[in-house]
Amino acid sequence: MTTDILYSFRRCPYAIRARWALLICEIKVEIREIDLKNKPLEFINISSTKTVPILLKKNNEVIEESLDIIIWALSESENEKLKNLYIPNSNKLEILEIISENDNSFKYHLDRFKYSARFNKNEEDYHFQEANKFIKEWNKKLLISKWLIGDKPSIADWSIWPFVRQFKIACESQKKTSYFDEAIKNWLNHFEKHPHFKKLMYKYDLWEPSTRKDYFPFN
Repeated sequence: MTTDILYSFRRCPYAIRARWALLICEIKVEIREIDLKNKPLEFINISSTKTVPILLKKNNEVIEESLDIIIWALSESENEKLKNLYIPNSNKLEILEIISENDNSFKYHLDRFKYSARFNKNEEDYHFQEANKFIKEWNKKLLISKWLIGDKPSIADWSIWPFVRQFKIACESQKKTSYFDEAIKNWLNHFEKHPHFKKLMYKYDLWEPSTRKDYFPFN
């Protein structure tokens, strides 16, 4: 194997943030878009979690967590300035805390709001309100600075914006209004209107062992 391989699912926010890191760090990988309802055997055999994203490195080492893929991408980047910019040691604990807050508490309520039919439809508004509390708190941070932690972008921004985007999509789908204040709206716009966004969300065909290889980013 001569290229690192990323198993991905286009709309998954964890996969989005991993792809974003690879894109910004200018790391090209073979990408394998999979159907989460019909996972290929090759994917199942290397994954203990059976979830995306998963990075299979050239040395056959497997990285199964999206945050670990982000850290790996930064470590592989040839841009030393980029490394220092996105993992500032002085804010490391705060960065990891807000990512954990997103991945656990916010996502818990986001899922139960967005997919209320799968959970409890009667609790849809409750989970919207609980998720919106995090949105309000993050907006307060963004009023102080353009970024979630400190005065520079960090992996906190990389890790959280795909979930905020998913919240926005759910609000639009379920006819919610006034769900964003200006600061967090502008922050999300930075990513959604970024020149790299189309590359990030390029729609690949589902991967099959017999098909030709696809690469991310698509050129």
